[in-house]
Amino acid sequence: MKMHPADIVQEIKGYSFFKSFSTDLLLQVAAMMHAEVYPSGTVVLKEGQTNRNLYFLRSGKLEISLAGEVLATFDNAGDVWGEMSVITSNPASTSVTAVSEVSCFIIKDEDFAHVHPKDKDRFQALLYQIYCMILTERLIKTNEKARLFEILNRELHEAQNALQRGAGGNVLLIEPDKKQQMPLRMALGSTGVQLDIATDASQALEFLQTNKYDVVIGEESCVEVLRQVEEKKLSPNVILLTSHDVQGNLNILLKNRFVKNIISRDAEDKNATIRFVLTALGKLLNKDLFGVDKYLTWGVDIQKKIVTHSSQREKLREDMCAYLKKAGVRTSVVDRVNTVAEEMLMNAIYDAPVDSQGHAIFNHVSRKEEVQLETHQQSVFRYATDGVMAAVAVVDPFGALKKEVIIDYLESCYNGAAGSLNSQKGGAGRGLHQIIENSDLTIFNVKQGVRTEVICLFNLDGQKRLAQPSFHYFFS
Repeated sequence: MKMHPADIVQEIKGYSFFKSFSTDLLLQVAAMMHAEVYPSGTVVLKEGQTNRNLYFLRSGKLEISLAGEVLATFDNAGDVWGEMSVITSNPASTSVTAVSEVSCFIIKDEDFAHVHPKDKDRFQALLYQIYCMILTERLIKTNEKARLFEILNRELHEAQNALQRGAGGNVLLIEPDKKQQMPLRMALGSTGVQLDIATDASQALEFLQTNKYDVVIGEESCVEVLRQVEEKKLSPNVILLTSHDVQGNLNILLKNRFVKNIISRDAEDKNATIRFVLTALGKLLNKDLFGVDKYLTWGVDIQKKIVTHSSQREKLREDMCAYLKKAGVRTSVVDRVNTVAEEMLMNAIYDAPVDSQGHAIFNHVSRKEEVQLETHQQSVFRYATDGVMAAVAVVDPFGALKKEVIIDYLESCYNGAAGSLNSQKGGAGRGLHQIIENSDLTIFNVKQGVRTEVICLFNLDGQKRLAQPSFHYFFS
């Protein structure tokens, strides 16, 4: 497909590594570019194949794989592939496959055969300038990935240490997917936790007949086994592993309200799954549900403020936003954190306080009305960032939030009936929905009659903003 160079220039000048190019230079690049479209499923570049083309993604999504394992995905305009094999003249080291229909620009090495000899040096210099820009950007991204890897590795190490500091325990994992089994087995190997793995319901029941388990973890297809474990009290702790989808989780929870602990996961993100499972096991085995620090890198300076009255909300949020901006958190993330923090503070002030009989004290009051909290009614507001995640948390001293309330409110919100359960309250009933929808992950920790903690996490990499927010909860 042939496009006019001027039209190509209008498009590629928005690509990050072309932003410093002059218009004349962009026109020279555009004159060499071909536009191509690949149907979904096409192997655009095959591992081991000779490649002399440089590719620039225009639209669509690609998977980069090595020996059958997906290493990365490309879905941003301007993403580049093929440069290493062109520069080194070695065969392609990875395969690139179109996940959806893909449109791209290609610079082909063969085009240089038609360049007039007097222009070859100029075009060769231009091509090397493009390569330098690409490799510079690659190096920056690689350094950032290395930094994130070190942070994530420390988080995993800290989760393992938390388990080692505990008394250990016996855990049964019901997981049919062998790819999900092995990383968890390895991660738990040195923690003092004894792990048995069942691949299906029947094998799980066999294990349960002969062994006692401190925690039983199962995914959605094994929910009936978890029901038996709960009803027959075969284990004090049951964890349901669900997909990364709030509405999908709700459908399961509406039918299985016995579940006290839930972890949602993205099956493709094994590192996150391991961290969340280790963190959950540490919380349950060590009987320590609370603390935003469990979801951040060890040693992060967590800011702590006491919530004493309703008019304090604005100042608390202003201080939080200033802290996050100073830490380099992008404005779009700060805005989301601010929205969530307001809802969390409103809930802590107006909804959480109950009297000795468990009756709500302020939830009938207009949210515009000033409320002063007595010492025993005050909540704690915390926030922090570790460079990978921003986190905000509110802890109240009541423990009155029930999992049934979470499920019913979210069901009403997702079914377009927000506020229908709140006719006697001053709020609109949308707070919980707003909190989850604006966060990447929300964690509810509740010890009934003692304490409630809501933690919201926000991924700082804008490209990793989750299309489906989700939640975990732990009740005791």
